[in-house]
Amino acid sequence: MTGILNLFYRIADNPTYYGSLLLIFMAVALIVVGVAFLLFRENVAGERLGRLLPDRSKSKAKPKLLEDEPGGLVARMTKPAHNIVAPKEGSTQKSVRLKLLQAGFRSEGAFHNFIGLKILFGILFPVVYLLATAFYKITPEVFLIALVLAFFGFFLPNMGLWCIIKGRQDAMVKALPDALDLMVVCVESGLGLDMTFKRVGDEIRPVCKDLSDEFYLANLEVRAGKSRSEAFKNMAIRTGVPELHNLMTILIQTARFGTSIAKALRVHADAMRIKRRQLAEEQAAKSTVKLIFPLVLFIFPAIFVVLIGPGAIRIIQALLPVIGG
Repeated sequence: MTGILNLFYRIADNPTYYGSLLLIFMAVALIVVGVAFLLFRENVAGERLGRLLPDRSKSKAKPKLLEDEPGGLVARMTKPAHNIVAPKEGSTQKSVRLKLLQAGFRSEGAFHNFIGLKILFGILFPVVYLLATAFYKITPEVFLIALVLAFFGFFLPNMGLWCIIKGRQDAMVKALPDALDLMVVCVESGLGLDMTFKRVGDEIRPVCKDLSDEFYLANLEVRAGKSRSEAFKNMAIRTGVPELHNLMTILIQTARFGTSIAKALRVHADAMRIKRRQLAEEQAAKSTVKLIFPLVLFIFPAIFVVLIGPGAIRIIQALLPVIGG
């Protein structure tokens, strides 16, 4: 009884502190219960269909947090927010899906996962900051910082996606001249264009897996029944690389006008090699200008200290007795 009274008096002395702890505990408990409900709730329609269809598997699949299916958890959680985040299905969603394709995310649930990450980071960063500062003092500056963190968290997946796209495109540009040389060899040896794409995709995989996957997908679309021009255009759109777009344009024109594919590929490979050499020369020419800033800010001051420092010390040691009388 005495312990209960002491606990009551302690709570009565600091009602704000213990009230904040209680609210935080209730908020965390509600979040955990809500996530558990979304993860482990039973699909009534699926169970009824399972009873009607005896050939279906009786084992229940384990819930996944990030499913690649359109009806997954992320899709259910982010679907109500699509009207706010992506109000125009024909413009915003299409551009986001194109960027995801250029980054190498081809699954149907990639768009929902991306929107879910934007919403999650946009809420998580300010909430963590507000919880960290809740026991000190809530000021307008704190809310302003939380707003900035929400803005940063919302656009953080966009920055990460841009970095992935840039790295993927750079890797494909570096491996493209070698792929063109292999295509020239395959075409001149008598292989058809479809087998050339398959062979080059297999051979270039150790050098650049992304470029190999794009060649494989283009060949797969042609085998599925699409025209070569449409498959080549889709490959140029999926990659977003101007050099690959030029290559696909050359292949479409050679197929349309009946010119030599091997000669066109050889000319394009020489042009790509010349362009790569010119880019290297350009970067080398820019290096002298870029070295000015580290030279002036870091190297020159150290050189001045090493060269002038001993002389300045001797001058001071000689002049101070004279000046002091």
